[in-house]
Amino acid sequence: MQFSENWLKEFIDINISTEELCEQLTMLGLEVDGYEKYKSKITGDDSIIKLDITPNRGDCFSILGIAREVSALNGLKIKLPAEEKINETIESPIDVDICNESPRYIGRYVEGVDLKKKVSPLIIERLKLSDVRSIDPIVDITNYVLLETGQPLHAFDAKKIPNGLGVRLAKDKEEIELLDEQTLKLSRDCLVITDKSDPVALAGIMGGLDSGISSSTKSIYLESAFFKPEIIRGKARRYGLQTDASVRFERGVDYQLQSLAIERASQLIMNFMDCDFAPIQTFEIKKSIPKEKKISLDIQNVRKSLGVNIKDSEVKRILKSLGMKIELTKSDGKVLVCIPSWRFDISIEVDLVEEVARLIGYDKLPSSSLRSSNRKTVDSLNHNLISSLVSLGYNEVITYSFVDEKEALLFEEKDKMLFVQNPISQNMSVMRTSLLPGLLNTFSYNFNRGEESVKLFEIGSTFLKGKKIAQKEKLAGLVSGKVSDIHWCDENRAFDFFDIKGDLEVLLNQDYSFTNGKLPFLHPGKTALITTKNKEIGFVGALSPNISNSLDLKQDIYYFELSLDSLPQPHVRKYSKYSKFPIAQRDLAFLVDEQLPVSVILELAKKKAGKNLKEINLFDVYQGKGIPENKKSIAFSLFWQSMKGTLTDEEVDLIVEDISKYLSKEVKAELRSE
Repeated sequence: MQFSENWLKEFIDINISTEELCEQLTMLGLEVDGYEKYKSKITGDDSIIKLDITPNRGDCFSILGIAREVSALNGLKIKLPAEEKINETIESPIDVDICNESPRYIGRYVEGVDLKKKVSPLIIERLKLSDVRSIDPIVDITNYVLLETGQPLHAFDAKKIPNGLGVRLAKDKEEIELLDEQTLKLSRDCLVITDKSDPVALAGIMGGLDSGISSSTKSIYLESAFFKPEIIRGKARRYGLQTDASVRFERGVDYQLQSLAIERASQLIMNFMDCDFAPIQTFEIKKSIPKEKKISLDIQNVRKSLGVNIKDSEVKRILKSLGMKIELTKSDGKVLVCIPSWRFDISIEVDLVEEVARLIGYDKLPSSSLRSSNRKTVDSLNHNLISSLVSLGYNEVITYSFVDEKEALLFEEKDKMLFVQNPISQNMSVMRTSLLPGLLNTFSYNFNRGEESVKLFEIGSTFLKGKKIAQKEKLAGLVSGKVSDIHWCDENRAFDFFDIKGDLEVLLNQDYSFTNGKLPFLHPGKTALITTKNKEIGFVGALSPNISNSLDLKQDIYYFELSLDSLPQPHVRKYSKYSKFPIAQRDLAFLVDEQLPVSVILELAKKKAGKNLKEINLFDVYQGKGIPENKKSIAFSLFWQSMKGTLTDEEVDLIVEDISKYLSKEVKAELRSE
């Protein structure tokens, strides 16, 4: 947005240089792109100031909005243009039907319009300085009021809407020809203004050609409406349109501004044309109009958050200077703050804290390190995990929390997804329910550029919709391709399930177990749930071939995902004395049911192996010749070592006998002697 400095100073009595004004705007959080000195016979010595306004500050897309900010910083009052009484001599023939998406619609019928007239050179000059082209007196005035107040206006040729106007959602594939002569096919989520049957304007974006004013127009109907931001948001971008009206409506327009804007436009029309005016018509659905927001503020939290010893009275003064009202003061030090209708961006207590910080000046706030009671623990855990995975050959990536809806549906049900109201792009419309889509996209990007073997991991948040939004921190990893580069003395094999499972066993500890599991997006025969103390904390498996084919992924992919809050807290390693006595070893092989997980056998063996057990390792699983049908042979080594003395063969043999009897009793395991 760009504007004339002299125009701004009509709203506030302030005598500072352009440089000082730009510094103040920057301090208020409004990014100044620069300014240019300007001089003309009409405006005199002036400057064009250019601002890059963030989307959350829709209230600053006007001279009035910027004046509010500067006046609050300098303790000044706003000067609104002088009101002149409009002589209402006729009645309006126009009736309007509205809907919930347009809960406030204000209009005025005007007769005797002469488009051959000219507005004042000052208006034309200020439009020029704001990079707006002069067209005709009515359009110039509506554009002028838009820039001045932030309220978009539209003028219909009244003769072209004899049946009145209606506001509704469009029908599927309904067509409209806009003022730029572009014909659009609309969808059901588009809001349109109709002549009670067909669309005559795309609400909040652009008027229609059939109802537009022309050189033959003699009567107009001025529209000043409040449209809900969410119904306008994204539509202009969808159709390749970007208008001054859409920029403001999709960010949020003051829902109490409509009458002021139409009165201001009427006064300007009256100044340049001898017209007859009808009374202003107001159409409202009160239950759908935004309610005044009231936020409880603990002023003590302002002091804690900003690290400044600011008085209660100063906090209240700052908030009042921004148009807020302090409605109730409670005995516990909290105040109830009423938020003005133009501040859509303020909704919670910390927003108020930020407002106080802006007006104090960020440069005046003391700098200090943030401290948290659990920050060190969280950082240490993440550091340990990252170090471990990097040592295992993984590369860390950071992907977007927004994913494509089609991709998200491959891994989660739609009713559990959290949709973004104003997505950055169509392929970023859903908050991720898993880290898998981002890792798959990263893999695909690398694969298409010749990097076919990858080991990736990410630590990030996932989001699930339920009664409440569940945000959880996850650790996820993906492997695919070859285990190692081609080498003359090594087998160039592909990653398999046991490679990624082995990485997890290194990452975790022996308190975790892997059990058969089923997940819709993983291979049914290559999936394991990861549990500890009977609590599921993650999973690991091969990506389902169906999903691989749908995403055009050309090789096997293995993936794991863990809940960070279920992983053990980092601890300082303590070294203990080592034993000086020899290790005793026994190799045991058992015949068991082929469906019995190996982990069950190993856990049962540990229970009877005694306190001197140092290690247990599986070294063979065999099925085939010599093994009965539906059976398998499991062989593992056990190692014992005592701190007090050398273990005798008799002591070890008794332990082996206990293990054999226990496994036979619990899972009908048969000790193999050959």
